[in-house]
Amino acid sequence: MTNLGAPKTWLPLAALLPALLLARPVGAGAPPRPEAKTAGILMLTKENADAYKNLLPEPVYRRLKVGEYHFRVVPVDGPAFRRNYSERFWRASAANAGKYDIDAATGGLKEKGGSRRPAVLFGLPFPAIEPADPLAGPKILHNYRLRQLQGDGAVHYFSLVDVTRDGEVLRSVQIFLSHKFYVGTTSAPAAALPDNTESRQLAAAVAPKDVEGVGVLTWRFNDWSTWDHVWAFLPSIRRVRRVRTATRGERIPGFEVHGDDADCYDGKVEYFDWKLAGSGEVIGPLGSDSPYARELTPAEGQRWTMKLPYNRAVYEVVGAAGAAWLALDNVFVRRPVWIVEGTPRDPYYDLGRVVLYIDRELYHAYYKIGYSKAGDQFQTNFCGTAWGRTADGQFAAPTPLLVTGVNERENRGTPTGRYTRETFVRDFADSWFTPEHLTKLSE
Repeated sequence: MTNLGAPKTWLPLAALLPALLLARPVGAGAPPRPEAKTAGILMLTKENADAYKNLLPEPVYRRLKVGEYHFRVVPVDGPAFRRNYSERFWRASAANAGKYDIDAATGGLKEKGGSRRPAVLFGLPFPAIEPADPLAGPKILHNYRLRQLQGDGAVHYFSLVDVTRDGEVLRSVQIFLSHKFYVGTTSAPAAALPDNTESRQLAAAVAPKDVEGVGVLTWRFNDWSTWDHVWAFLPSIRRVRRVRTATRGERIPGFEVHGDDADCYDGKVEYFDWKLAGSGEVIGPLGSDSPYARELTPAEGQRWTMKLPYNRAVYEVVGAAGAAWLALDNVFVRRPVWIVEGTPRDPYYDLGRVVLYIDRELYHAYYKIGYSKAGDQFQTNFCGTAWGRTADGQFAAPTPLLVTGVNERENRGTPTGRYTRETFVRDFADSWFTPEHLTKLSE
């Protein structure tokens, strides 16, 4: 893999936006499903925490046990949950069986017998995972990435807030985010990938004043080894500068999330060595108050909008109990998961190891657990997905509605996302995602 040891450039404001654009195995010895509980809603609190200990990552159980967390767990109808994606997506996934493989040296996706990443594909590239397969880890991560790309593109505003456990708000930033996917889309594939990009993302801070106008543009390339290209616009010098991708692996200054924490893991699959550590069941968060897709409303051009209820956190509700960063209005579900462990190939990456809990059917993530290079666990991320679907079922896609990063050492948390309007966009012009437009947007 080339360039993974490239030196870093430290640029706090430019490092801020890429993320904003934003263990131990469980399941062994899990308690039997109590019939009375699974028939309806289960309130998970410190009083019944021990009964569900094996269904939670250890740092989540620990705070639940002392009363800092409480979760509303709802039953899930399997066929209805599966309809969060389109029938076309599932048919394409089934048809992909046997078509794709993994480059063992890089973890990169390739066609069977091929030597490069495919430019055209749709659906999960690996519809069936064999746990004994030594390449199961990267296969799961490519499924995780490809289920996201079916959304074509999107735009929304969201906030990033840092709070102490007791509710002191330390800082807050408002962000405008837009992105476009070129591979894995529901829409017809491009005749050629522009500059061989798999996806592009453009974001800008809109508040407060001291970061207003800071903008970041990211291009991700459709190959195994090229670093993302990242440009930042800084109002203080009124120019666009190219910055190092390595900053995405660092904690965002002043917040409890890292640069690639959006959607649980928003980095390139090939940046990590992924291993399947186990499987089981987990009680994990979703992004909103329902496990099922909301109906999308057609908008101008090739766009669909989805309105979402605001997901309040404890610090925003007078008298609410729990750690201040805890989101209150989203639900949790009990689901089968793959437990995948990742070790960064980049020696400058802030974390020494991450563990992801990924749904075994829909391939979204519920948790990201981070460990230092010395091996101590200090980062816990809650990852909550929501879904939208058109009335005719021809288009459906996930959106990473909630990411809450918890600094276990310093007892601070950053609830982010929680937007109330998502717009899926199919007709973004390529020119929107260029350094020239970054300058204009940030002004």
